[in-house]
Formats: sequence, structure tokens, C-alpha cells
Amino acid sequence: MNKALRVLLEIRLRRSEIVHDSTTDDRLSLWIPDIPSNRARLAQAAEFANKLHGPETHWIEERQA
Repeated sequence: MNKALRVLLEIRLRRSEIVHDSTTDDRLSLWIPDIPSNRARLAQAAEFANKLHGPETHWIEERQA
């Protein structure tokens, strides 16, 4: 029997509207499966972005898959 992993959540990196960056558009953000490696990468990206743009300007958004 082949057991497939079912991911129940998807995640993406979001930013607050106070960050004015014309190079990105949140509507084009890619939702990815919420697995440990993806979450770790997004957490690292959010941490780096918060250092550049200020505390709590970036976070990981979740939705049900």
C-alpha cells in the first residue's frame, strides 16, 4: 500500500502595506505546501526582510489547502 503525505495547509510570505516595494506583488505570491523545510525557508526570509524593513513587516500567511 502506497501512503501519500497529505498537506493540509499552504503557506506564503506576506508583507505589510507600509513596505513600498515595486518589485514584488502580493497577488502573485506563490502558495507552497506547509512542510518543515518550506516553513523554515520562509521563516528565514521573513526574519531577513524584517531586519531590512522593520519589525513585523513580513510574516508567514497560512491557508487551508
